[in-house]
Amino acid sequence: MGVRDCKKIIVIGNCGSGKTTFATRLAEILNLPLTHLDAEFWQPGWVGTPREQWLEKVKAMSTGDEWILDGNYGSTLKVRFLEADCVIFMDISRPTCFMNLFKRRLKYHTKPRPDLPEDCPEIIRRDELIRTWNYPKAERNRVLSYMTRFPKKEMHTFYSLKAAKKWLANLEKKVNEEK
Repeated sequence: MGVRDCKKIIVIGNCGSGKTTFATRLAEILNLPLTHLDAEFWQPGWVGTPREQWLEKVKAMSTGDEWILDGNYGSTLKVRFLEADCVIFMDISRPTCFMNLFKRRLKYHTKPRPDLPEDCPEIIRRDELIRTWNYPKAERNRVLSYMTRFPKKEMHTFYSLKAAKKWLANLEKKVNEEK
């Protein structure tokens, strides 16, 4: 199986790792529906969805036949791993993630992000900075553990944005050749 055959894909990684950009492009290339988990989790004014309700919502999103789910949310990682046939892990360096957070803040300081609800203006939240800093030791190990527990799934890990972009370009070329 190759990624072109995959119909249920999760894109995970640290804040600022390029998940949303990657997932958006992947959805365009493979013509699959994309859900940004941030847009589903956050309610107006940066109010999060209660934990149990969130888990049920993610379970429902994961039951379809075709989808790409973009986002972290460690509390639902197992559910998404169980249902996905492909895992994309953006294992990007901490400095790059921080740089991307600040670039994103500048880009969207006067307009809403396309992957967030309208009433959630782009801000750099303290909890986001802490999560980004702690991700390599806290969440990364959990992702790697799940990757070893589900070895039959299609998996791709990217350590640089350049490698991810190159991979997408190659995938697009292959998909276009098949048309």
